Amino acid sequence: MKEIRLALARVNYSQLYKVYDGGKTYTVRDILTPYHLLTLAGHVRKRGVKVKIFDGELKLINQKELAREIVEWEPDFVGFNSTTPDINLVVETCGLIKEMNPLIKTIVGGPHPSAVSEDVAKHLSIDYVVIGDGEYPLDLIINKETNNSIDKEIRTGLEDDLYFEEEYRKINSPKASKIIRGGLKTLINQPMPAYDLLDYSEYQFTDPTKGRQNTASVMTSRGCPFNCLFCFHNKSVRYKTAEQFIAEVEYLAREKGVKFFFVYDDTFTLKKDRVLEILKRIKELKLKGVNFQTSTRGNLIDEELIRALKEAHFVRITMGVESGSDKILNAVNKGVTKEDYKKAFKMLRQSGFETRASFILGLPYDTKETIRETIEFSKELDIFHANFNIMTPYPGTKTYLMALKGEGLHFRNGEDANNWDAFKRWGSSLIKTDDVTAEELEQLQKDAMMEFYIQEKVYKHHEELFKKGNVSRFFYRPLNFAWKRKYGKDMPFWDKLNKVEVVAAD
Repeated sequence: MKEIRLALARVNYSQLYKVYDGGKTYTVRDILTPYHLLTLAGHVRKRGVKVKIFDGELKLINQKELAREIVEWEPDFVGFNSTTPDINLVVETCGLIKEMNPLIKTIVGGPHPSAVSEDVAKHLSIDYVVIGDGEYPLDLIINKETNNSIDKEIRTGLEDDLYFEEEYRKINSPKASKIIRGGLKTLINQPMPAYDLLDYSEYQFTDPTKGRQNTASVMTSRGCPFNCLFCFHNKSVRYKTAEQFIAEVEYLAREKGVKFFFVYDDTFTLKKDRVLEILKRIKELKLKGVNFQTSTRGNLIDEELIRALKEAHFVRITMGVESGSDKILNAVNKGVTKEDYKKAFKMLRQSGFETRASFILGLPYDTKETIRETIEFSKELDIFHANFNIMTPYPGTKTYLMALKGEGLHFRNGEDANNWDAFKRWGSSLIKTDDVTAEELEQLQKDAMMEFYIQEKVYKHHEELFKKGNVSRFFYRPLNFAWKRKYGKDMPFWDKLNKVEVVAAD
């Protein structure tokens, strides 16, 4: 029986962003593992499929080189996980693969194809488009293309047989749709992601206590129950068992040399009792020199959780604050108040966590005044890292529909509504509000970065990290960006950081 080969790939997305270095990217930088590709690999391998990961982002290679590497491996199938900003890179890569070997079946899934599947399906270089969870759609596609008979193994762990039968008939009908919908009801039956496929010395992220470390992304759940207008996601939360998650952490730490874990859940502390059990189990592992970071919400953190996080060696907590105006927070259905964030960050800092926050400039109905409130609020909070994103109304979100209708925000140009290359949070603005132009948003983003990072408390924090041995030039880029903008020179210890190659995107 012929071996079935599946290539799972990620494009070089760093070439899309041109914030700090004029379109150039550090070769030595913080980079996270392609977690979702590893989950798919783990799922299909149990059926005897041979899988290999091709990571264009890791090597910073262009689409042609990525396609060439994939084709040379001679896969039967290639799957991509795509967001809106990188969808055109994915389409381009699929086209190049088809030119080199038209027999390879191309499959594209992820947030963007899930939101606008018909738009992605129109590309002739793409054979299948996956909506939602990709595990069972991959099973169906591979099964159809290899032996065209129902494989009983596909049913394992699938509770809804009606869903399966409908999707199977669809993919095998005379007018077969290239769009396949997936949806796991539980994660309990899923195998461990194929963590063994990666070399974790190549995936490093900055631990605030000791600099760049071998890093793995992990998740205890999928989905988010909240209704923020600017998010597109599955609102059904599915959980792994504590045993599943602990087994993954232990394997990665003891067998693969991972020293820093990025717990990738949308909201890690969503179910307090469950999280306390997981943190207790992590503590019991007694892993030496291993730290963690994760994200949560201002109203889902308390002193008991903070103590447990600290004891389990979590060192960094981040939250999406979004706005410094309670009026705007309410308008976008955030469900958290400014006071919640003040209390949460204060408790975290008192316990020694490195605290981070992200903000969105240009939310629906934002004005110059409310954006100024956001910038000032960022400086009031007990945080030492901040990201200021320009509002991007991704397809599938309520803000996308609002921008189309001109309700509180507008596309900068009418034709940009489907210009996926323009959907970037950094450097340029896709939108404007009733009160703030696109050009003003771009200026405000730079002003926000400068004002936040030139604060004395922020500089002192970074200086202490440097003295403790964190010499990652990539880590200090926001601080240096602010200094050069404010003072016209590099910040004081910039030249003492590690010297690394900077490459330009093709």
